[in-house]
Amino acid sequence: MFISKGVRSSLQCELDSFYKEVMGGDFNIRAVTKGAFTQARAKLKHDVFIELSDNVAQTFYTEAPYLIWNQMRLLAVDGSTIMLPHHESITDEFGEHFFGPNADSKQSLARTSLLYDVLNLITLDAQIAPFEKSERALLSMHLNKLKANDLILLDRGYPSIALFFQLYARGIEFCVRMKEDWWLVVKDFAESGEQERIVSFKLPPKDRERLKDFPEIQDKEILCRLVCVTLANGEKEILCTSLLDSEKIPHEDICELYHYRWNVEEGYKLFKARAEMEKFSGKTALAVKQDFFAKIFMMNLCAVLAFPIDEKVKKESKESKEKSERRHTYKVNRTSAFSMTQSISIELF
Repeated sequence: MFISKGVRSSLQCELDSFYKEVMGGDFNIRAVTKGAFTQARAKLKHDVFIELSDNVAQTFYTEAPYLIWNQMRLLAVDGSTIMLPHHESITDEFGEHFFGPNADSKQSLARTSLLYDVLNLITLDAQIAPFEKSERALLSMHLNKLKANDLILLDRGYPSIALFFQLYARGIEFCVRMKEDWWLVVKDFAESGEQERIVSFKLPPKDRERLKDFPEIQDKEILCRLVCVTLANGEKEILCTSLLDSEKIPHEDICELYHYRWNVEEGYKLFKARAEMEKFSGKTALAVKQDFFAKIFMMNLCAVLAFPIDEKVKKESKESKEKSERRHTYKVNRTSAFSMTQSISIELF
């Protein structure tokens, strides 16, 4: 629980304050030294925080009336990077890179990726890996957390025909933003002035090995729907989706759909700025992974605890909005909610 709460001042001060609260004392009397804590955490696998986080998510999806979009969970994946402390174990696991005008400043970086429920604000899966690992590779590691009839939103860095086939084989719907010159058929559509077009893709021979577990689709062609979205500033977005039925999900719904992806950006803001992801409680690779997954656990716990309150606030705000000229709907302040979750965690557990 000490690791999950996070460390914002000196490690020893945080330990003294933590044990004062645990023991119900009036003063900060030293119960555990930072050296003892360092030795103890070396025996704790970071996997414990992954299991705790998974348990929170599983309980939520089993017990709560969670939010869905057209009968589907609405998920998004996005990647980022974080700066790591200087330590031999960090260098061994994550490597070093050179920065600065003369490329002479050494720094270790990690690549991170979140599989995020953009309606319920739950992180279904998180990955941390060396910087050399691509966001596409981390996306592949998320796929086992998806289930049939989920809908995944992806930005321009992710699309590939092999990915479309992987999602199709698993029964996972998708909506992906495309670069206009990504593929000849996409480029042709972008220049055509059409709003929509159904196109087909065939799996390239070089990607057959990646789909060896799905031999039944190796020689198939899959259909996708290209949609052109014109933004308020006149810019055009080209989306590729597996949602082919334009009567069930019309053009305007697809336009609205992709905008939900912004919530994963907000999730990262909470993760990096409010949870202070780069403020680590230790310098080793193990400490970094413990802190990383502990904060994911705490974010999920916060989302679950705030969910019924958020729904109540939305309902009351909607009723109030109908009676007044107010333009915006009230919602839970996620920064305050996260801080409160940390502050009640000792009593809670």
